[in-house]
Amino acid sequence: MRIPFGTQSYQHRSRPVSAQRMVNAYLETPPTAKEVPPVVQSFGIRSLSTVGNGPMRGGCVINGVPFVVSGNKLFRVNSAGTGTELGTIPGLRYVDMIGDSDEVICVTEGNMYRYFDGAVAQVIDPDFPGAQWVEYLDGYAIVGPGDGTVYVNQTPGDFSGWNALDFASAEGAPDDILGCIVDHRQVFLGGKETIEIWENTGNADFPLERSPGGFIELGLGATFGFAKNSNTVFFYASDGTIRMLNGYDPQRVSTHAVEQAIESYADKNCYTLTWMESGHAMVAFVWAEGTWVYDLSTQLWHERQSYGMTRWRPAVILRAFGSWLVGDHTSNKLGTLDPETFSEWGDVLRWSATCPSINRENQFLRHQRLELVFETGVGLISGQGSDPQTMLRFSDDGGRTWSNEHWRSMGSMGAYRTRAVWNRLGMARDRVYEISVSDPVRRTLVEANLYG
Repeated sequence: MRIPFGTQSYQHRSRPVSAQRMVNAYLETPPTAKEVPPVVQSFGIRSLSTVGNGPMRGGCVINGVPFVVSGNKLFRVNSAGTGTELGTIPGLRYVDMIGDSDEVICVTEGNMYRYFDGAVAQVIDPDFPGAQWVEYLDGYAIVGPGDGTVYVNQTPGDFSGWNALDFASAEGAPDDILGCIVDHRQVFLGGKETIEIWENTGNADFPLERSPGGFIELGLGATFGFAKNSNTVFFYASDGTIRMLNGYDPQRVSTHAVEQAIESYADKNCYTLTWMESGHAMVAFVWAEGTWVYDLSTQLWHERQSYGMTRWRPAVILRAFGSWLVGDHTSNKLGTLDPETFSEWGDVLRWSATCPSINRENQFLRHQRLELVFETGVGLISGQGSDPQTMLRFSDDGGRTWSNEHWRSMGSMGAYRTRAVWNRLGMARDRVYEISVSDPVRRTLVEANLYG
């Protein structure tokens, strides 16, 4: 019997319904696919440098140059990962950032800071309304103070001057605007109950006007809950789902299992990350208690989890110098996403997959032998990983309790004919298997076969 380990994360609150998980792993669908697609590891994080005192609070790329806020300082980062300090950004919270050819704007804790002409200074124009978030369009900084209004700077390209009359408010419904994203030169204003789409019409009084038909009867669930990847806007919605916009139609892409996990989180605030892994377009929604990743290539969900944590460590992912630059929300570390790295900044990167339930009309089935076909012979020359191990455990009650771990070798370097086989695994009416790998080696599961 072929076991489809490669499915998705779908751990139902009633575990006997489904206990499936994929953590730091996802499906790969080759053009000449086998019967069951293989399970591959997520990219690791290769150490690059340390910048400032940390933690990383935000970042952006302007004209190919990355800028990050580490601790309470703004830095410009070069291709070697070396940071040049530019000035002070006070506070402890997330920093939303934009910029143009010669300015960098940082918004945090209601304040705006402007890097210009070699220095960072707070925007102190008495007409500046305060800002919870910032977006960029046609030389305008679009900001929202969190009260249902939207402001833009007075002169395009100059973010220092503001006019108290240069604002607009939600028109389709009386709704406080939580957050915003700009896509295809359209401004998506996310309120608590609705989303309005505005455009730059060049109006002399106020450049932004609502687009005809630009109204969505669903709100935004968190200030930084918008994301865009592959020409598409995604958002964490006010009804607890995750949506993808098809035109102005918010199509649900989250599963019941994802939504149940979100419901269980004490803090519903999240932020988003987007990147590519070998052609897989990824959109991550990061909560304090978990990180869920939607893979656009397969339209399946998996989880990312850093060792010893319930969530994934990156605070920011930026495309710069031909790589994906990653900043750590727990420290001052920078790194790059790398398919040939099997750790995160040198820490353990644990890969695991849990298969769907194995059952047949609630009858006892014999589990005589389980064979996992890995890419074998991947061991290192010395140290941890010289004889890499895969760990197996199983549950006969829907994933509520588990057996002890049973280890098998994946083959030392060059031992390509190694097989991971477990014999005499007993009988069960309803069983799920979990496999995991922690050694710093490539872990690709090609197929899994169960013999009765």
